[in-house]
Amino acid sequence: MSKPNQLIALGLCCVLSVSAIACRGRQAVEEADRPPPEDELPLDLEVDETPEQDAADESQSAAPTPAPAPRAETTGTALSPPQAAQLIAAQPGSRINLRSQPSTTASAKGYGLVGDPVQLLRSAQGSDGTWYYVKFERSGAEGWIRGDFVNIAGRATPLPPTARPENSCKGLAEAMTFTAYHSDGRFTLVRFVNLETQNTFDSTLSRQGSNTQGQPLYQGSASPPTGGTYRVELVDLSGGTPGNGSQVAIDYNGISGRGSCP
Repeated sequence: MSKPNQLIALGLCCVLSVSAIACRGRQAVEEADRPPPEDELPLDLEVDETPEQDAADESQSAAPTPAPAPRAETTGTALSPPQAAQLIAAQPGSRINLRSQPSTTASAKGYGLVGDPVQLLRSAQGSDGTWYYVKFERSGAEGWIRGDFVNIAGRATPLPPTARPENSCKGLAEAMTFTAYHSDGRFTLVRFVNLETQNTFDSTLSRQGSNTQGQPLYQGSASPPTGGTYRVELVDLSGGTPGNGSQVAIDYNGISGRGSCP
């Protein structure tokens, strides 16, 4: 090959070599820009989309589960047998909260009124005194009431079999009605009802001789739900034969009244 032809051939080879190198360079760039196959994605990219949500869920699942609150009807000490009681308060029209737990910070389930009869089922000692788990006799509602709103001693207990309506004398002493029961010619019990508060309380009676007029005299004491213990005195104006048309005189802590027998 002549020398000019050799130079032309050499030049063509150089041009082809440069083109080949350039083609390989473009192919390498295109391959680098192309995303890798899906099965080669880094694992951390699967959770980076919602990091805050995952952190919140983890924190929530890691938190300890709070222990359930003790059931109100199993808190404290059971009273066996249950005790009869009555709600009390300084003001006759007061509403007394019925709590879900023995604490004034516990939620109120309702309320009772002064004079409401209840059964004491349990007792518990709180930071502010004794609490009672009570059951209302009329509605059946249950809950906790603080002890200073509960009166046990002044509660009217069920009447004995000897206290029969046909053997009673009824009367009025200011804002209270009373019913005095007698049996075999002797008075045994008097029941008071406060007309303002509807509190009911009793006094048992025992014979204490006769008064200056020779009339049978009976004495006892009563503890109303509002607190305190007061003297009760009854005079049988029939002279010892109470019955149809006879009368009694009563004195309750200086409050006098009269009653008649049917």
